[in-house]
Amino acid sequence: MYYVEESHPAIIDKEMHTAVQLEMERRRAFAEKYNISKLDYATVDNPFAGRVICGHCGSPFGRKVWNSTDERLRRVVWRCNKKYEVKGKKSCENKHINDKVLYQAFVNTFNAMVENKEYFIEKWKKELKSENVLVRYKAKQFMV
Repeated sequence: MYYVEESHPAIIDKEMHTAVQLEMERRRAFAEKYNISKLDYATVDNPFAGRVICGHCGSPFGRKVWNSTDERLRRVVWRCNKKYEVKGKKSCENKHINDKVLYQAFVNTFNAMVENKEYFIEKWKKELKSENVLVRYKAKQFMV
């Protein structure tokens, strides 16, 4: 196999390629650190999958449905995946989070960022000068 440089026009520039490689490594390290088998579990219906980490034991939270014969009592919650690692025995003492509470916390945080956008714009402007290609690339994304 041969590797030839500059033989045809690039689809993406070198900086973008480097940023992508760094992001892939960052995601791999995150998944390894928190024992997440797959980072792309998130869907429109389940956007927090693999992204909520237990502050008590470091395991990811999972979305669970508590069903009932009475539909009014059905609840969707997020719970540490290690809470009942061994059936019937608690392995983690952290409490569950109601799905609506988690969504509202995200909305509140996002709104706080919008309300304080000047602070974040200044932060991102500084990051545009970073030595780290990934930091620069993400700052550009946020500034758009």
